[in-house]
Amino acid sequence: MASKVSLHKTDTEKVALAIQFKTEGNESHKKQDFKVAIGKYHRALLQLKGIGSAKSAGLGAFMSDEDMETMGYSETITCLLKQPNPNYTKILEYCDKVIELEPQNAKAHYRKGLSYLSLDKYEQGLDSFQMASSLDSSFQASKYIQQCKEGIKKQDKQLRDAYKGMFDRQKSGNETQEHG
Repeated sequence: MASKVSLHKTDTEKVALAIQFKTEGNESHKKQDFKVAIGKYHRALLQLKGIGSAKSAGLGAFMSDEDMETMGYSETITCLLKQPNPNYTKILEYCDKVIELEPQNAKAHYRKGLSYLSLDKYEQGLDSFQMASSLDSSFQASKYIQQCKEGIKKQDKQLRDAYKGMFDRQKSGNETQEHG
């Protein structure tokens, strides 16, 4: 008679499996096989997702910051940023999840800033880079902060030019009516 295999894993088994997937993901990342690495990291996260699900606060209540760092929770974000055509919306989503669990995670704020910068959302990028720098001074975000400030100035100029053109057209239209 075949032995019964339990389909339900304990939290300890899930953590062990997550660590295994994370390790495999790190190996793929070192080989620059980002697609495989992302898949492994995703599997690790799926294992973690079910841990402590009976607790109202979920994963964040179960695991410490050190456990989250050990599990490489934000490692997926690094891989996603290195893809040929990064999905910045997905990266922002992951960053928000990390920040929700760990508001003081400077890496997540920094990576969020990189995503916003790439999407030309300079004000949000500036906020994220400033937050990352304030949380961890080792982040060299000054060049990105400068890029965001320059982007904001450029967008402001484009808006002024657009409004100026609208008002010029409106003014010349009114003058034509007055003289006609």
